Amino acid sequence: LAIKQVSKPVAKAVASAAKHNDFFKRYVCIPPARLYNWSQTQIKMRFLGSTGKVTVRALTEDVAVELGAQLIGEATIYTVASATLIAEYTRQSISNERKEEKKAAEIKELHDRIDDMGLMVERQDAELRELRRFQGTMHTALSKKGIKNLPSIDEQSR
Repeated sequence: LAIKQVSKPVAKAVASAAKHNDFFKRYVCIPPARLYNWSQTQIKMRFLGSTGKVTVRALTEDVAVELGAQLIGEATIYTVASATLIAEYTRQSISNERKEEKKAAEIKELHDRIDDMGLMVERQDAELRELRRFQGTMHTALSKKGIKNLPSIDEQSR
């Protein structure tokens, strides 16, 4: 509705220019008006059941200019509305694309963090195995020297 209200003055200015400029009147206004009149009459007659050849009376120049100016005005409104819809659709598409890219980047970051944590767990597991081997070696060495009842790592972590 707002688009129509904004584009109406533009359409009226175009229609007014069409009425006052001979070139515009003769080559831009009158031919579409006559085509519109001819096609509208043909369609009406077909709906009314006429199957024969239909003779369409030509429009007078003043009526043709007025009708052509109206058609140009409506075409202007339609063009502005269409351009606005296309622009809005494009803007929304770009916005959605950016959101999807941001979401994909966040998911990739989470996957990377999970991978890093997996590597960290593997490294810590290897270190723990190494500590248990070291403890076993120390336990054996201390047992040989006569020191008994040493707790293991598993008993200490409880």
